[in-house]
Amino acid sequence: MGVPWFACVERRADPRARVYVFPHAGGGPGAVAALAAALPDTIEPWALNLPGRQARLAEPPRRDLEPLIADLAEELAGDQSGPPVRAYFGYCGGALLAYLTARLVAPNHLFVGSFAAPDIAMVPRRLHLLLGEAFWDDLLAEGGVPPELARHDLRPVFEGALRADFGLYAQHHHRPAEPLNLPISVLYGRDDADLSRGALLGWRRHSTSRPDLCEVKAGHWLVDENPAEVAACLAERIIRD
Repeated sequence: MGVPWFACVERRADPRARVYVFPHAGGGPGAVAALAAALPDTIEPWALNLPGRQARLAEPPRRDLEPLIADLAEELAGDQSGPPVRAYFGYCGGALLAYLTARLVAPNHLFVGSFAAPDIAMVPRRLHLLLGEAFWDDLLAEGGVPPELARHDLRPVFEGALRADFGLYAQHHHRPAEPLNLPISVLYGRDDADLSRGALLGWRRHSTSRPDLCEVKAGHWLVDENPAEVAACLAERIIRD
């Protein structure tokens, strides 16, 4: 068996629920550390552990969207260990991966953050193909990466994973489907000027339950800027489930 697709970020002694976090483009389990520390002991945090970054830096990244989603769903469906209550939390571009995975293996609750509804989300189609500094210029102009990942000394480390992830997102073309039979909660930064309320409310088309909005005192990168408030939003709803 190969390296698991999800890694436990902080082991809990007796968790009541497990949340699988799908980080932003280029992110790995380390991007979840502050959020994991802010979650209560009743919720065990796991994170998507894609190759081409962090502990899997030496491995080639995944570049084909549908086979990747199938692999993620297969692992989640086959793992019956741990608590029965499971949630997914996709953050920024990771929200798209979480949503697509939920279509194959449904959690008890889907959380999405800083991302428009998948049928209207503006997905960059050619960003990953730009060469040299043009890639970074467009990436920063579109706000597609946390500023700390764009430091010149870090670019060689993160560029491969970022290009691969944006290449994955570019392959998504929304196909009409039945709404998910599960609750969806939409987290957004109060100061995020790039997301309209309509783009957030559009998630109501993708759930049989009316999605609720959770405002966080932050900008677009709400997990990095205010992990405590994000954790509180997740915990309140996961425990309620």
